[in-house]
Amino acid sequence: MSEKTSRGYKRSWKNLLINKRYQLRFTLFMVALAAVLMGALGYWVMHVASKATQVGVTLVMGEACAEVPPVGEGEALPVDEDSPTPIEPDLGPGDGSGAGDGSGAGDGSGAAAGSGAGSGSGAGDGSGAGDGSGEGDDGERRHAVVNIDESSLTMTAVAPADFATQAASKWECVLRQVAAIERLERGRGHILLVLLATGILLVLGLAVYGIKMTHKVAGPLYKVSLYLAKMRDGRYDTVYNLRKGDQLVDFYEHFKTAHAGVVELQKADIARLRAVLAAADAAGVAGTSPELDRQLEAARVLLAQKEKSLE
Repeated sequence: MSEKTSRGYKRSWKNLLINKRYQLRFTLFMVALAAVLMGALGYWVMHVASKATQVGVTLVMGEACAEVPPVGEGEALPVDEDSPTPIEPDLGPGDGSGAGDGSGAGDGSGAAAGSGAGSGSGAGDGSGAGDGSGEGDDGERRHAVVNIDESSLTMTAVAPADFATQAASKWECVLRQVAAIERLERGRGHILLVLLATGILLVLGLAVYGIKMTHKVAGPLYKVSLYLAKMRDGRYDTVYNLRKGDQLVDFYEHFKTAHAGVVELQKADIARLRAVLAAADAAGVAGTSPELDRQLEAARVLLAQKEKSLE
C-alpha cells in the first residue's frame, strides 16, 4: 500500500486541455494582451525607424556629387579680312586681236588656246598677248562661281583631357548614394521582419506556456474531482502523489489527509462489523428472532460493501 501511495502520477501530453473553459480563457487573455502590447510597440518602433530612414536618405542625398563640366562650343576660327577679293572671270567670247599662241597668263584661270584663224584674240583671267588671231574653242563655256558669305567658321571644341575621369567620378558618387539609400530601406525592412517574427514567437510561446501552466493547476483539481466522485459512489481508491511541477501542492496534501482519514473510518467500521457478526455467530442468536436475523443480514451486506470499497 505504501509503495502505491508514494508512486508519482504522470499525465500524458495528450491530456493537456483538461479543463478547456478555464485553460483557454486564461491563455487567450494572455495572448490577446501580449498581441495588443506587441502591436503598439511595433507601431512605435516602425514609426521611429521610418523617421530615421528618412533622415538618413536626406543626409545621403545632401552630399552633392561633383558635376561634370559641359563641353562648350568651340571658338570661331578667324578669317583674314584683308585677303583679296576673288576676280570673276569673263565668261563671254573674245573678239579682240592678239598675237601669240593663245595661252593667257594671269592669277586666275586662263582661256584655252585658239587653234583656228580669225581676227579675235583669246581672252583669259589675266591679260595676255598673242601673235595669232582667232576665236577660242571654249569661248562659249560657263564656269561656276563659289562665293563664301560667312566671315567665320564655327568649330566644336575638343573635350577636356580629364572629362572621362570626372564623368566616372560623378556616376560612382550617384551609384554610391543609391546603394546607401537601398541599405537604409533594407534596414527598415529588417526591423519590420524582426518585429513580426518576435511577435509571432511571443504569441505562440505564451499560448504553449499558458496551456502548460494552467494544466499544472487544472491537473490537481481534476484528480481531486475524480477522487470525490469515487467517494460519492462508495469507492476509496489509493490517492497517488501529484506530478512533479504541479501546482496546488498544499491543497492536494490536505485532500490526501482527509481522504486517508475517511479510509481509516471505513476500516474501523469494517473491524466493528466483523466483531459484531463474530459475536452473534458465537452466541448462536441466528434464527431466534426474525428481526434479529434481518439486522444480522443487513450487517453482513454493509460489511461486504465496505470491504469492496477498499479494494
